[in-house]
This record gives sequence, structure tokens and C-alpha cells, in this order.
Amino acid sequence: VWLKSWIKRTEVMGAKRSLEEGTPSKKRPKHNADEGEQGLATLPVARGGGRGLKAVQNAREQTSTASGPDGTVTQSQKKTREQRVFHAHNNKHVETKVMSEQKRKTTRKDGTVIVTESKSLRKVCYM
Repeated sequence: VWLKSWIKRTEVMGAKRSLEEGTPSKKRPKHNADEGEQGLATLPVARGGGRGLKAVQNAREQTSTASGPDGTVTQSQKKTREQRVFHAHNNKHVETKVMSEQKRKTTRKDGTVIVTESKSLRKVCYM
């Protein structure tokens, strides 16, 4: 109940302020059809059609081969992609997304082959 009355008060106060300050209306300015191309060039251009975000991307790829004392050979590949999203105006962190893919192939001395693949996606969002 108190929240509704508070909202009504703030709406009334905001309406009074806008009338007192004489804020311009948000209607588009009218222009005549005979103005041609010059009339269109003088119209103000509004900023922003996007979300006001910027993204920084980073990709890494790692390959390694390891052999053990018992004749085991392990080949591994790891790919990591990272994307960080920030507000464009104040560089405040919005989101981090990390996608990693790992492939491992182990060959033992007796001929046994073990293949392991894993993919993971980690997303942290502060919206």
C-alpha cells in the first residue's frame, strides 16, 4: 500500500517538474515536402540503437605430447575462447563467457587407445 502511494507521489512530482521546467515534447520536428534533401540533413540524429555494450574476445590453443616411463604416450589439445562484455560508457563488467574444449588421446604400450573429449561452457552474468 505504501509503495503505491509513493509511486503516485513521485509520478505527480515528476509531472510538475517537467511542466515547470518547460521540457520540450518528444515529437519529431515537422518539415515541408518541398525542403528536399536539405531538410532531411538538418534533422537531429539520435544516439544509440544498440545496447551500449562492448565485447573483448580472447582465444588460446595449446597442444602437448607427453610420454611416460612405461611407454604410454599422451597427446592433448586444448582450445579456450573467452568473451568479456562491458558497458561502453563506464567499462563496468557485465558478463564473462568461457568456452573450453579438450581432446586427449592416450596410447599404451600394449596398443590400447583411450580417447577423451570434453567441452565446457561457463557463463557469469551481472545483469
